Amino acid sequence: MKNHEKTATDVQLPTVCTPGEGLRVASGGIVYRFLATKAETNDKYSLFEATLRPGEGSPFHVHSREEEAFFVLDGEVAFYTEAERVPAGPGTFINASIGVVRGFRNETDRNARMLILVAPSGLEGMFLDDGTILSDPTQEAPRGGTECPVVAGQYGIEVMPYDLPPV
Repeated sequence: MKNHEKTATDVQLPTVCTPGEGLRVASGGIVYRFLATKAETNDKYSLFEATLRPGEGSPFHVHSREEEAFFVLDGEVAFYTEAERVPAGPGTFINASIGVVRGFRNETDRNARMLILVAPSGLEGMFLDDGTILSDPTQEAPRGGTECPVVAGQYGIEVMPYDLPPV
């Protein structure tokens, strides 16, 4: 079926999420604002805006189900593989494929923001299972949060038994 032959029931309407909208969840010391989830994308991808306070991030982990891509909007985030550290400022894009061990951390003294895209969708379930819904849009994630390896494992993610290098 060509695009112009589709009916209104075949086509999903565009998702619009203005700056004050989107469910906000604190998980693992990071605030995730849900921009597009499996419900809006027919399970194709999920998109989140992540806000990381200084010192916060994600430990070394590996995905078995989805590709993960990052686009830094503001601040600087240090991305790690087992082999290297990549400092990423505004405008930097990083793609981490299935099976690649990765981690990241805000190593500066100010908040950092980035977009995180995962395909296929579904990781919003992990953030909801492991985190707390924030009703106040100015509320930050509690300091020192950690991803729960048990919850992550239920979503095909293995949290590695070793830490990111010291800052």
